[in-house]
Amino acid sequence: MVICPYCQKEVTGEFDTCPHCGVTMIYFHHCHRCNQEIATTGILKFCPLCDADFSDQMN
Repeated sequence: MVICPYCQKEVTGEFDTCPHCGVTMIYFHHCHRCNQEIATTGILKFCPLCDADFSDQMN
């Protein structure tokens, strides 16, 4: 479950924009290999810095 940072409503699924208010959703990924936090507007499968696989880190 994700809460929209703008309208505070629950967003289910992997939306790029909130279906309630239209704001662009921001997702944070923490890479366990390079220990960096990456903010994106979509779901990442690989770390853009070290190419680590994020598939096992999906919530």
